Amino acid sequence: MGKCIIMDKRKIANQLVKDRLFSALVDFAGEKDWSKVKVTELIEKSGVARASFYRNFKSAEEIIGYGIHKLSLEYHEKMPALTESPHSREMILYKFRFYREHADLVLAFHHAKISTTLLDVITDCEIDAYGDMPANSIAKYELYYFAGAFYNMLLCWLEGGMRETPEAMTDEFLRIAGSFSQRQGAPENL
Repeated sequence: MGKCIIMDKRKIANQLVKDRLFSALVDFAGEKDWSKVKVTELIEKSGVARASFYRNFKSAEEIIGYGIHKLSLEYHEKMPALTESPHSREMILYKFRFYREHADLVLAFHHAKISTTLLDVITDCEIDAYGDMPANSIAKYELYYFAGAFYNMLLCWLEGGMRETPEAMTDEFLRIAGSFSQRQGAPENL
């Protein structure tokens, strides 16, 4: 039993080290590209020992992966059970609320020039939640369309200070998506 307690304490300590290092990396957003942040800078900003850094990560880039994984896990844990379409009002509202709650992190990824990685996360969350479309179907692009459209609208909203409510953003997103689907047969109007 004593061995389990020691393992749990180590696991908790490692988690704290990882979180402190990720928080330090986020603090660099806007100051410099994350690819240019040195391990020494992260260690100084986070206050962790160099050995602790290397016990948990091989490079500063691995911290980005850690943050993405952590955000993705939380997204899926909090996601409501799918009762309707992945593009239902309930699901879009969940997404706006979730990313509003994590606005600082989303904007940090964007300002650190890691926005493509964040778009990949949003797309992967769509695919994980709803499955990818068959490769031989033109419908396979639907998830990518919605993920990209959502991501761009989300960034604009977050950078604008989130003046509108998540409910208003959801309604607007669905209105825009609906107007495009209604014009589907008339590409010259797009």
